[in-house]
Amino acid sequence: MRVKQALQGFGLIAAAAITAIAWCGPVLAQAQIQEEAKWPPPGVSFYGDPGVPDVSGLWLGTITGVPGVPFAPNRGSADGRPATYYAPWPLPYSPKYQAIVDARSAASKQGKALGDINAKCLPFGLPLMLVSKVYPDEIVQTPGQVTLFMYNTNPVMIWTDGRPHPSDLKPSYNGHSIGYWVGNTLFVDTVGLVPNTTIDSGRDPHSGQLHIRWSIQKVGPDILHMHVTLYDEDAFKEPVTTTNIWHRKTDPKWQVLDDASCWENNESKTDSVPAGGFFKF
Repeated sequence: MRVKQALQGFGLIAAAAITAIAWCGPVLAQAQIQEEAKWPPPGVSFYGDPGVPDVSGLWLGTITGVPGVPFAPNRGSADGRPATYYAPWPLPYSPKYQAIVDARSAASKQGKALGDINAKCLPFGLPLMLVSKVYPDEIVQTPGQVTLFMYNTNPVMIWTDGRPHPSDLKPSYNGHSIGYWVGNTLFVDTVGLVPNTTIDSGRDPHSGQLHIRWSIQKVGPDILHMHVTLYDEDAFKEPVTTTNIWHRKTDPKWQVLDDASCWENNESKTDSVPAGGFFKF
């Protein structure tokens, strides 16, 4: 008898649960539709919108150099185009960072490469990989995101879905990038960069306060203009800027992106003090 009553009670509970699910189903579905209708946020575009250009493809820019300093034969842009440079020049360093530049210059004359983190198999990171192009990069455009797959560094992800920078962001080699489209131009804001990367092939430094504002402007079917401005109140007396022109590459010979074969964690290389290989997060 007790078993029969228990089963009857269970049946009533199950029936009530089924009724609740049946009633909630349309409500939940409608809530999901309303939530999805909010994306993308107002003013934010994504690949597929009529007003947003397609920047997907393989692109090669030019190397950013130091005026008066020639490149090694294997370090110029792969298609032979001349170098670009930062302005103003000389770089407007604060006294603190000018001392670092002077120390690196003096060491270079003695055959030492201070600040050369790539000799330790660390990623080049940003801003160097935006403005100093030796090999092509692949840009992949997807809803809410534009991704740059670059030689010898991690992918650079530009979030275009309206999200802000995280409040608890931990510094990294590529930082955190968010962007939005205006006409033919994707405006990007990058923060959260480690201070041990460099800004050019001359190993010029920056601080942990570096803030990059840059844009990808599609000026023609096969041409992108990369406008890059560096803001660093600790290292620079004023902002530093450059424009790098990227050309589309379609020949199959450009379609293999080299990883630089440098992930073996070369710990034997150091500049002034012993250092481990990969950056420890």
